[in-house]
Amino acid sequence: MEKLTFSKVVGFILAAAFAIVIGVSTWALMVGDYMNTNLVNEQTQHSVRIVGFAGLLAALVAWWCQRFVAHRGFFIRMLFALFIFLVAFCSFGGFLRFAYIHAIYPSQVDWSLAGLYASSLNDFYTFLLDMLLPPRLGFMALAIGAAIYIALFGIREPRTVEL
Repeated sequence: MEKLTFSKVVGFILAAAFAIVIGVSTWALMVGDYMNTNLVNEQTQHSVRIVGFAGLLAALVAWWCQRFVAHRGFFIRMLFALFIFLVAFCSFGGFLRFAYIHAIYPSQVDWSLAGLYASSLNDFYTFLLDMLLPPRLGFMALAIGAAIYIALFGIREPRTVEL
């Protein structure tokens, strides 16, 4: 069992605070994009409802996956964090959208395995399209800022040199 140290406690607090800030920021970006439009369909409303939770979970996963590249340089840590954040954000968003729709409208869902698979793919692609079309520069800036933050303050280990 690992020892509990001051740096691990501070790291956990930083990770939790970072995840909350990213979750609120992603939700605020989406609400801000759709605030003045009256043409928002029901699928997009579902995506906007769950985007903050997806951002929060993606930030936590990106922070904790940083251990795999902790001994690399800043640029590699930043690219890895950006990749993990984007993949986790889209994956969690699709999953949370799938779970939300199945919880809210259980009578309108095909509960067979093929139906669940098709609806999970549909929810994943719908979430992806709602997030990426039209291109949202604010979200990309937030994702890059999150990656830089993780690379600067995330888990780091000294580089090892092999002779």
